[in-house]
Amino acid sequence: MRGGRIGLDGHVHQGETDDTGLRKIEREIIADGREVETALAEPQPSRSPRLVVAVASVVVAALGGGLITIQARVNGQLSLELDDGYTAAFISFFVGLVLIAVMVTVSAKARRGIRLIPAAVRSGELPWWMLLGGFGGATLVLSQGLTVTLIGVALFTVAIVAGQTIGSLVIDARGIGTVPPKPVTITRVIGTIVVVGSVALSVSPQINAHAPFLVLLMPLIAGCLTGWQQAVNGQVRTAAGSPVTATLVNFIGGTLLLGIIAVVHIAIAGPPTSLPGNPLLYLGGVFGVIFITIAAVVVPVVGVLLQGLAAVSGQLVAALLIEALFPAKGTTLQIITVLGTMLTIVGLAISVIPRRRRSTATP
Repeated sequence: MRGGRIGLDGHVHQGETDDTGLRKIEREIIADGREVETALAEPQPSRSPRLVVAVASVVVAALGGGLITIQARVNGQLSLELDDGYTAAFISFFVGLVLIAVMVTVSAKARRGIRLIPAAVRSGELPWWMLLGGFGGATLVLSQGLTVTLIGVALFTVAIVAGQTIGSLVIDARGIGTVPPKPVTITRVIGTIVVVGSVALSVSPQINAHAPFLVLLMPLIAGCLTGWQQAVNGQVRTAAGSPVTATLVNFIGGTLLLGIIAVVHIAIAGPPTSLPGNPLLYLGGVFGVIFITIAAVVVPVVGVLLQGLAAVSGQLVAALLIEALFPAKGTTLQIITVLGTMLTIVGLAISVIPRRRRSTATP
């Protein structure tokens, strides 16, 4: 019995062994106590600032979405005064291109990103067709100039949002580039059906000779292409390492496409007789750049899903306010459009409900 002794009661006592064990326990207790004291002495991060930043980010994202609605109204009015929706779309995109080009000149990271893109295309990391994301934005801006004055900004926005929802669902199901397919949940499908149904409800009283079905279909298609645009722009951003560079590539592609379309239209129908004197009508491209910049800042804080929902909600609410306070000539805000907008928000909320994970029972 190593380290033991026999007591007066005749029992064997492990004296040294017990002393060693007690000292070990005592040292562990002292060490734990010191860790607690250190933790209490260090200032703990407060959740309040994080919550404030998150809430502020969501509000800013919603305001950014509202800017897209304002852009639609501005481009629609520019088209009306030019009597040329094709030239109006080109002007809007060109102004945005100039602004983002200035931003690139003052950003070393953006300039470095420009040099990285050709190498990424040559290596196959970035397929060349992903540089054409601006075509989706060009379709959106062109639909603004051609349809907003006919159907109103509220109905236009609802159709755009429905297209974005459908496009995002298809892209998530199939995957794109380095982004693998995502499982399509039942809530996402139900939400998409609700959104599409809300568009059908909204457009039902306006399908007539003044707003043919093709005019109502155009913003829906533009919305689908916008979902594709966001996906490929994300791939360009990853390859370039800069959202500003990705935005520049987007505006170059869109400006080239709209420039070709505008030249063909002018060759056939002739140029506009004069340019509007109101400088505010040339800010459509600026609003687009601001929206993309806001998204780049907010997404790292709250994530893509919440940023997208906030932006779309901002688009819809701003559309109702603009249509109610400053209706386009020949259009009126109908109660059915208001109901359709509310249903769209409900459908979006349903589509972002996370899939419930089944908990595995442990024996």
